[in-house]
Amino acid sequence: MSQGETFSSGSRAFHWGAAVLVLLMLYGGFTLSRETATWHFGFGLIVLTVMVFWLVWRMRAARPALPPMPRWQEIAAKSVHHLLMLCVTLQPIFGLMMVTTSKREPVAFGVIPLKIAQNDTVNGIGHVLHGINGRILLALVLIHIAAALYHHFILKDNVLKRMLPFAKG
Repeated sequence: MSQGETFSSGSRAFHWGAAVLVLLMLYGGFTLSRETATWHFGFGLIVLTVMVFWLVWRMRAARPALPPMPRWQEIAAKSVHHLLMLCVTLQPIFGLMMVTTSKREPVAFGVIPLKIAQNDTVNGIGHVLHGINGRILLALVLIHIAAALYHHFILKDNVLKRMLPFAKG
């Protein structure tokens, strides 16, 4: 693959870093306990920070053109990518709506206090949005992975290869 066909090393680093964090957070969110909550809160802050930097990066970094594909696939690919970016960015914001307004005294990584002021209404809204968005996020991740594998194993094109960590570019 030529350099124009692959994502930059920075784009790939953000993608795979966020991918690992999102998968860990989804697992952690669906298996959350009092013992693991402090880590979930802390990594949520990291996810939000990564997403802010990645969004700035994406506005400035060149992106390789999509390979030839039917228009519906192009629309689907762009839609899923945009929705993933939106949902991953919103998820920690919804989480912060919950923890900063909680009755409890939540802390990130056991040391960073997160409570601002108790507000049952904001807490409830954050709780509902965090739960709904988490399920949407899980569905989008599964669609994204399935599409990448479809392109790699069925269509045998370079869609997956251009984002692999060891791709030249």
